[in-house]
Amino acid sequence: MRLVRWCTALVASACAVLAAAAPSSFAQGTPQGTPPASAGGDKPPNPDELLGHITVVAGATRPLPKVGILPSLASDMEDVTLRSVVRRDLDLCGEFEVLDDDKAPDGLYLSDSPVDVKAWSQKGVEAVVKLTGKKLSADKAELRAQAYLVRYGDKAVFDRRFQVPLADLRSESHRLADLVIGALTGQNGGFASHMTFASGSGSLRRVFTIDADGHDAKAMSPPDRVAIAPAFGKGDALFYAGSGRGEEYRVYTASGQGPMPLSVKGSVYGLAFSKDRAQVAASIGVGSTIQVFTGPDFGSLKPASPIGMALHPAFTPSGKLAFAGEGKYSQRIFVDGKPISPDGLFASAPTFCNHPDGIKAIFAVGVGKQTDLVASGETGGGLARLTQSQGSNGYPACSPDGRLVAFFSTRKSGEGPGLYVMRVDGLRPKRISNLTGDSLRWDPLPPGKGVEVKN
Repeated sequence: MRLVRWCTALVASACAVLAAAAPSSFAQGTPQGTPPASAGGDKPPNPDELLGHITVVAGATRPLPKVGILPSLASDMEDVTLRSVVRRDLDLCGEFEVLDDDKAPDGLYLSDSPVDVKAWSQKGVEAVVKLTGKKLSADKAELRAQAYLVRYGDKAVFDRRFQVPLADLRSESHRLADLVIGALTGQNGGFASHMTFASGSGSLRRVFTIDADGHDAKAMSPPDRVAIAPAFGKGDALFYAGSGRGEEYRVYTASGQGPMPLSVKGSVYGLAFSKDRAQVAASIGVGSTIQVFTGPDFGSLKPASPIGMALHPAFTPSGKLAFAGEGKYSQRIFVDGKPISPDGLFASAPTFCNHPDGIKAIFAVGVGKQTDLVASGETGGGLARLTQSQGSNGYPACSPDGRLVAFFSTRKSGEGPGLYVMRVDGLRPKRISNLTGDSLRWDPLPPGKGVEVKN
């Protein structure tokens, strides 16, 4: 079956599920990993040679500005939570080196203590952040962040305070962290967000959500339904494709709706929504292949491309449709129907980062059992290799601010296998969870309920 022969190590777990539940038209096939026969019998490119010519950018380091965060003697949950969340976000964002608490200047760190910027400057920091959280009532808290630039002395360059629902303490702390990042870099961070992915094997595959810092992983699909291809859609609803008892994959929501009526008959193997949620894309099994369809909703889907084996649909920040589909020798990444990855190098799972330096296309490429992440422009161009010799790395997803990419890795060195985030240039990879999976998505949270208090 053509479906099986596209299942290399890059997508082994997902493809095992797809093959098990594929319609009868996929019943016959060739051994796993076998590329399609080339027209004319010419020799396909050597994947090892193709991968070897991609410039490696990861591994190099450059000095980052040091940031100090004032320690706190407060034991209130609101203060401890705010400080731990913001500190981790500033560390994960990859824009700073956050000074350890034990290197802070000596002092009495009370909520009303002034910031001794001069003492901090002697520790080599360029900025100092003070955070204060306190409970206001049974259901409200106040969160405040102040930032000082050493070169400007004791006057805060950033001072924002919010009243927030106590139940939303962590998410509102992420929002404040994003503002602090913006005050120090000129662009807000992307941690007021969440990720979704599928994890498990065989008939035990479920959809999960997790915070952008790796906190609060939760199963969102029932255990008796094999779940794949999650995506956040209109109204921040979480959609996924699910199958029970060997049935076709149909579209459900995490809130229990479904199966959703589709205008195209067939098993659903991939979902994506445009940034404004005005368009949905679905990879659907039709006949002996899989094709991608788009439309304003599931009931109005129309063919978007004739390219076969179209998996992992995605939309670029400018609204172009992308997916991984059938090339002459291997699976390639297509944007607006045009390939942007080399033929002969198995490519999968495209995502697009709206980075301050321009839109970056990031996808996985595989040779044998290993996969690495590479980056190019939105419509192709020179490839840069982001990972190398660190296990298999795949299913990338870009942060809402475009400066980070999350991905799953099987690496055994360093922090070990799990879910990682790193800069788009491949630097500062950090594990945020020991969970692994596939079909990763990263989207902003809906608007918060915090109310700013003017100082």
